Amino acid sequence: MSVTNASASLTDSGVDARFSLWRHSDGAVRAAGDAHLGDHALSGDVVAQARQVYELGARFVSIEPTVEIGPEPGAERMIPLLSFVRELTSYGLEVDWRARMAPGGPEWWVFSHLFPPSVLDGPRADEALTVWRARYHVGRCFLRRGPGFMQIRDRRHGGLRRMTVSDDVYISAIDSVLTGQGADFVPEPVVSVLEKQNLFIRIGNGLWCAPYRLRRWPLPSWEV
Repeated sequence: MSVTNASASLTDSGVDARFSLWRHSDGAVRAAGDAHLGDHALSGDVVAQARQVYELGARFVSIEPTVEIGPEPGAERMIPLLSFVRELTSYGLEVDWRARMAPGGPEWWVFSHLFPPSVLDGPRADEALTVWRARYHVGRCFLRRGPGFMQIRDRRHGGLRRMTVSDDVYISAIDSVLTGQGADFVPEPVVSVLEKQNLFIRIGNGLWCAPYRLRRWPLPSWEV
């Protein structure tokens, strides 16, 4: 992997998840008759489904059930739902979702680039959620592509970490996990490197890819 530090497709999502679409996050606006854009079930291709949500004109999405994030076998069933939150965040949408962090699982901060949950349960959850909400902005951990390389910018750690990936094996691995195809055919040494960078997060017996593709540039031009 060439890394420089300068500072999907499934047929079934595997989880019974539902979401409601709204034109606006303000409760008074949502009470209007034309603000609700319908209720839906999560499909296997969360990348395409998030794009459709945005194209429908939704700007606020409410998701059920609670996302259970832990190390125990079976927790990987929540990866599609967590990926849906990631993809919605990439469009700058507001997301009403709930998360429960199990002891021994990933730390909350690796998810802090996602739109903050409405409710967070788990160790020191109140403190974590306060910090999460205070620090959140679109673009905290994202990737973008160039000819023959992928650049990842990560602000989850407090400062800015910039990583440039130019090895095709690593680019293919990120694409595979990002689109929900899993890591079954990703070499274990590649998985290990990306886990150490907190780009791949182990949830149950599965892997989740943290950075999202930035859909629109939210930062001043000097941040490019």
